Amino acid sequence: MNPLSRFLLTLALGGCLLLGARPARGQVNITINRPTWGPQVPAGTQYYYIPEIDGFYDLYSQRYIVRRNGRWLTLVALSGYDPYYFHPVPVTYRGRRPWRYVSTYRARYPRPVQPPRPPRPVYPVRPPRPVIQPPRPTPPRPAIQPPRPTYSPRPTYPTRPTQPPRPVQPSRPTQPPRP
Repeated sequence: MNPLSRFLLTLALGGCLLLGARPARGQVNITINRPTWGPQVPAGTQYYYIPEIDGFYDLYSQRYIVRRNGRWLTLVALSGYDPYYFHPVPVTYRGRRPWRYVSTYRARYPRPVQPPRPPRPVYPVRPPRPVIQPPRPTPPRPAIQPPRPTYSPRPTYPTRPTQPPRPVQPSRPTQPPRP
């Protein structure tokens, strides 16, 4: 078979396979994970009302919506609160402003009385560690240097040691020694 006929045969078989193929079917499934501290919610629920903070929790964006200084703010986390002590209530409102009906939710779901929390364990207080500062550098001592040789303007050369002069004795006649 020559290369042209082989190419045309491959092209014809590939075209038949493509025409007989079924169209692809895709399915998209979006799952909204509820927080571990929240109750089960029916499909389509977007918010929890949380009476303890008098605010909401958005299940889609996973953020808290609370009122601070007269404005509703969206926060990622709440400082000073443990979500496992919350009593969230699923709300049927869907939209971007769940606070429209906050007065209804306040009347329907009052703040629960918190049972006293177990005391935190008391750890012994360790005294603060002393700050160890490096020793101050001592000033360098002057190096002990050998004495400098004294230089005279004229060089001195070693000479023979001189003997002290003999004392001169008066001349006397010599006497023989006595017996």
